[in-house]
Amino acid sequence: MRTSLNFEDKSTKELISKLNFEFFLNQNIDKENYSKESISDIEKEFEICQRELKNKSKANRNQFYFYAEGQVRKMFIGGFLPALFELDESRSHTITDFKAVGESWAYFQYWSDKYRKKLRKEKLWVNFVRVGSILAFILTALKLYEILTKP
Repeated sequence: MRTSLNFEDKSTKELISKLNFEFFLNQNIDKENYSKESISDIEKEFEICQRELKNKSKANRNQFYFYAEGQVRKMFIGGFLPALFELDESRSHTITDFKAVGESWAYFQYWSDKYRKKLRKEKLWVNFVRVGSILAFILTALKLYEILTKP
């Protein structure tokens, strides 16, 4: 069964951002028995790319976030992420380009961290608005009571 998830849906993005790339990568590594050299290539490329992403993102954080989301979208639509996260039962995943996986891991990690931070801000704002609404209702009721009880 192919995945019916659409990356454009907010619920799909939330699901994907909560998944741990490293955990699923380690599962794939255990299942496929890659060489130590291949595994170290992934880890080295991840560290190198992570440093580069931090430097690149300093110039224009918002645009770089959109770029990183585009990279993650390509990984999702191309089938790499659904296969790695086992969201698509019709695909299995064998890694052939280890450096590209390290780079993909770094982009996913960057996007995931920023997206989860964005979700936390949205939830905080929703709660802030709810509390404000309740306070406004209470203050309105108190003001009406004050007006009605004045002689």
